[in-house]
This record gives sequence, structure tokens and C-alpha cells, in this order.
Amino acid sequence: MASPPQLPPADDLYLTAHDTIRGSSLLSPATLGLGLGAALLGELMLWRRVDLVETELVVIDERPTGDAATTAVLEQLRREAGQHGVRNWLAYLSTGIATDLVERRLARIGLIKRVEKRGLFGGTKVSFVPADSMTAGWPATRIRTKVSRDEPLDVADLLLAGLILATGLDQHVLATLNARDRARLFEQFRRHFPAMLQQLVAQAEAAVGDAVMARRA
Repeated sequence: MASPPQLPPADDLYLTAHDTIRGSSLLSPATLGLGLGAALLGELMLWRRVDLVETELVVIDERPTGDAATTAVLEQLRREAGQHGVRNWLAYLSTGIATDLVERRLARIGLIKRVEKRGLFGGTKVSFVPADSMTAGWPATRIRTKVSRDEPLDVADLLLAGLILATGLDQHVLATLNARDRARLFEQFRRHFPAMLQQLVAQAEAAVGDAVMARRA
């Protein structure tokens, strides 16, 4: 049986961050939003539409990407000229915007299904569940398998792996990796992960840490 296709990093991260059967999130809404926001920004960097210069996002190509989710973020960046601090944009995208964009993209291609449940006291709760558990679990399986076999990850999967670590998802989906496996993964980061994306992941990790501290305060 052929393996499911590799998806854009934000889609793969979303699937990784949810239970493969019930669709419940393994992360808080804020942490999930920060991770997905960083993933969408990372996709724009891979599309060569945006650069990260120190801590500022710089639009280098205003052309649409052909994808609704990344084009929506690019358009917003273009409209907010001069206000491109990456931490501010991560905070903005984490308010539900990134999650909504990614859910719409995944629903459009049939990988998640919208489920509505009526509450006991009225109102309707909307959630999304994976259409196929194997496809939903594939991104994490792909990372684990390649790392344990010491196979190279491409840049998109290095971004995915970096954001799995930055959001704390590794406690759920990379727990089977041993110390040698993790050392191999970090060596791949060091040798093959572009500096701009390393900086993006570092900013996302710092934002997640701040959000956790704020919840505990």
C-alpha cells in the first residue's frame, strides 16, 4: 500500500496535533495556533514570498501562491506595511486565524470532516475529525521512521519536526525516539535546516513558552 502524500507543513502539523480517531487536540488552542501560524509563515518562506530578517518579516514577492491559506496571510502582510515583527504576527495568527485557515484547507481536500453536536442547553458545537486515521497519523510516523533509520528529512519535514519540538508535541508523537535518534535529528537541523527557518522555529518556541507562563500566572 502506498504511503499517504506529504502535505504542506501546516497541514501535517495540524494532523499531528490531533488524535487520529476522535480529532481532539493534543495542544492548547493558543499553542496550536502559534505552531500553525509559524508553519504558514514557513510555507511562505518556502514559496519565496517572505524572508525573515532578524525578527522582521519582509515581503519579497507579492504574487499569490495559488493556495488560499498562504495567500490570505501574504495579503494581510502586504496590507500591514511596516508592522512585520514576527512575534506580533505569530500572536495575531494564533488567535484562531491560522487554525481556521488550515482547517478550511484540509476540509477542502477531504482530509478532515466537520462534525456538529447539539449541546445539552442549546447551541451547536463544531469540531473536525480525521477522514482517515492512517493519513492523519502519517506525518508523525514519517518523521519517526526517517529519523530512526537515519534517513534525510527534506526542508519541509525539518520545519514540521522543528515545530513539533517547539510546541511540545514531541512528548506525544516522538516519545519513542531514543537519545541517538534525537542527536541525529538535531544534526540534520544543524546541517540542512536554513537559518531563516531555524529563526522562525526559535521565535515560535519562545512564543509558546511565553503563552504557557501566561496561563500559569
